Amino acid sequence: MKKSYVSNALKILVLIIFAILFLFPTVWMFVGSTKTVAEISKEIGTFKSFIPNLNNINIWFEPYKEIFSRFNFSLHFFNSVFYSFVIVTGSLLVNSLAGYVLATFDIPFKKYITGGLLILIIFPFQSVLIQIFIIINELNLTNTVWGLALPHIGSAFYIYLFMVFFKKIPKELRESAYIDGASEWKIFTKIVVPISKPIFLTIGILVFVGSWNDYVWPLMIFTETSKYPLSVAVNIMNETKPVFLNQVMAGLTLTTLPILLVYIFAQKYITPQNSSSGIK
Repeated sequence: MKKSYVSNALKILVLIIFAILFLFPTVWMFVGSTKTVAEISKEIGTFKSFIPNLNNINIWFEPYKEIFSRFNFSLHFFNSVFYSFVIVTGSLLVNSLAGYVLATFDIPFKKYITGGLLILIIFPFQSVLIQIFIIINELNLTNTVWGLALPHIGSAFYIYLFMVFFKKIPKELRESAYIDGASEWKIFTKIVVPISKPIFLTIGILVFVGSWNDYVWPLMIFTETSKYPLSVAVNIMNETKPVFLNQVMAGLTLTTLPILLVYIFAQKYITPQNSSSGIK
């Protein structure tokens, strides 16, 4: 009993240490975005850099006001939200349907298709970036939303995850729905999707984070700066003279917040105790 207590205490201690190490840069960024450049330079390397200036609360939002006045920040923020929405929606629809077909139906060459998915997972997106750009350019989709979204919508990894999850759904549910006269589409939308919220939310979060943080592909596909997402625009802000460290931190904070909010609100659906709640 005592040994188990000590073991659990050590695990908690290690997790706390790692959490602090990972949180330090984020906390420094959040706090730094509320200070002046002089305060950041003076306090850097000390514990004060992690503590907000409570004596002058009025200047906390000044760096945020300045980046909105110096740059068209709201436009790039909207671009990121819109692009992420298109990519997440398309990805969930296409990958879930492909995974459902592979998990449910006896289609020709099913084993080879599944094996092909596993092979494709090995190759990173960056390894075929030039080839994809050539295809998008030939289709005249450069500088368009579809040119940005299409390469990210289909994913061998997400299709495989959906397939593995859907295989755990009891066949009796589909069979009973067939007896009641339900179509395949109705079975998928009314039965499969509601009990598959954990996998949809998990993949949705992964796709959102990937699309929100994507830098190289938007930079390649867009020729107009007004169409840049926030990930590209923030880097341009960081290189525009004069560069103010508090404004840089404010821009990075606004870029990070949506990811944190999405995870905070969605994590209750993807925790281990809930991930299997729909399937017994």
